Amino acid sequence: MYTYRQSGGKVTVGQVNNARFSMTSLTRRGYQPDEVHRFLTRIADELASRDQREAALRADAEKLKEALRSWQSQQSSQRLQAASPTTPTSTAVNLISQAQQQAEGYVNQAQHYSRQIIAQARAQASELMRQTQERAKAEADRAVADFRRVNDGHSDREAEERIRQLVRTRSYLDAVEVAEEQLRLTRAGLEKEIAKLQDEV
Repeated sequence: MYTYRQSGGKVTVGQVNNARFSMTSLTRRGYQPDEVHRFLTRIADELASRDQREAALRADAEKLKEALRSWQSQQSSQRLQAASPTTPTSTAVNLISQAQQQAEGYVNQAQHYSRQIIAQARAQASELMRQTQERAKAEADRAVADFRRVNDGHSDREAEERIRQLVRTRSYLDAVEVAEEQLRLTRAGLEKEIAKLQDEV
């Protein structure tokens, strides 16, 4: 069983996809499995997109480094073959160095932004679940109290548990809709950042 509090380092797509949570009994509050799995799938998609962007930026940086190495090798060969070796202009060297630094800057910028977005999404999801649990319990207690009042104070354990389950399910469905909207906004922010980086390149 994967627990994010016990893992160290960078969260991977595989860790999110393989995450499993303990199930609670019917008499205790807990998460709806389908909703948790659906939320994890969306987080995994965001992580996969982040990894793809980072890989593309690293590839661009490696191409620039390879171009610099190739140019240096050609210059070295020309100096050995020529009777009067020539020296590359400082302008050319500076341009290639600046391009390399710019590419590495894009990679660092994308990594920082993606970590920031994911941290915000986790914090929002945690707070949303906490609020949902509190609201679900309060609403379930009110519903059971109304049921007992209608039945002249008599309690029916089985019926009351069904009422609690129904109220909690409705609360979690509302929370899922909110989480989906938060994920949509997170995705929009990432797509905007990608477009910005592409324009800069």
